[in-house]
Amino acid sequence: SSGINAEYGDPRTPGNVLWVQFEQAIESVMIERNLEKKPHFRVESNDHITLGSWDDTSGQVSGEKQALARTAIARMEKQIAQRRIMTKPCFQDFDRHNYGYVSASQFAQGLSYLGLESTEPERKALEALYGDSKGINYHKFFEDLDPVAKEPRKYEKNLAEMISHIQFREAGTERLLKKEGCKTVEGVLDKIKENVMKRRIRLLEFFKDYDKLTSGRILKSNFTRALDLCGLNLTVDEIDLLAKEYQSEVVGKEDCIYYHKFNDEIESIFTVKGLEKAPTTQVVQYKITPEYLKNSLATPLQKVYDSVMKHLAQFVKTRRMQLYPMFEDYDKCRNGTVTYSQFRRVLCILCWITDELEFHALEEQYKVRVGGMNVFNYLAFCDDINAIVKEDSNK
Repeated sequence: SSGINAEYGDPRTPGNVLWVQFEQAIESVMIERNLEKKPHFRVESNDHITLGSWDDTSGQVSGEKQALARTAIARMEKQIAQRRIMTKPCFQDFDRHNYGYVSASQFAQGLSYLGLESTEPERKALEALYGDSKGINYHKFFEDLDPVAKEPRKYEKNLAEMISHIQFREAGTERLLKKEGCKTVEGVLDKIKENVMKRRIRLLEFFKDYDKLTSGRILKSNFTRALDLCGLNLTVDEIDLLAKEYQSEVVGKEDCIYYHKFNDEIESIFTVKGLEKAPTTQVVQYKITPEYLKNSLATPLQKVYDSVMKHLAQFVKTRRMQLYPMFEDYDKCRNGTVTYSQFRRVLCILCWITDELEFHALEEQYKVRVGGMNVFNYLAFCDDINAIVKEDSNK
């Protein structure tokens, strides 16, 4: 008490104590002050801070007592392993302040309660080995008797994961900026229509939040935000094409976008606006262009593809076999796709092709994107093979 008064006494007012400085010194054990102003400050572990230090007296214990204590510990280890008992909670009941020490009588009582047999000389040897002026250090005792693997610090791991996520997000943004998108408005609209058709989303709901006056116009910045929330994965150039196409013509509102007009164009894949006034209009259903038809092969690879398709069609025609069941065994989700390795496995089983270039040509022609990875569209492949077989049969 006198030491604290001398350290934190107020020099200007004798008898008073600078309690704020004392509080800050105590709380520095748990957290660094003003950490929000130092986001890059590295917080060190406080594992080295304990309530007390153990006076290691093992060097003062005779070799006979140390051997006797080790023998008792080895026997107790077998008893703990056989009975699968929890040792430390019993001693923690005696340690009210979590100081890590118990008295000699409490130590003996705890061993008796746990059923850990020990003779009087062995218990005296244990007390001499793990005891000091404060009592019996049961934490150190159980570290030797029933060691528990310490969990590694997770700060470095979590920090590395957070940095990798940030780098991945920044890399994704750079890829989006550098990604080559559609060059025409029609191409961008077709891309959005296919996305909306597959996911069945209503774009109008995302735009309405930015149009508080229901004027049908929103700012270009809000138009970009709404498209981003829709998850359409449009590039910056594609958004600029849309903004230029649907830009407001009202004087003083050139930075606004007619989102209603844009939404009507997208919604036309489901219905035609004003159809109740023209009941005789012939409505054509919108059809999504299959993804594999958008794949284009280079001229040398196209020749390889044409050759291998004719070869496979001739094989199917000769054997009079069905291709679909061969792939359906691997298509557990029934979405018409298999992985590249599964596709190669089927063709290798049939002994159709073994050339790597022929495999590559087929994979590039029928690749589709499912679940973030490229897979093989075996339904389109089988349909094209059957179409060639039918065409040859009609000749």
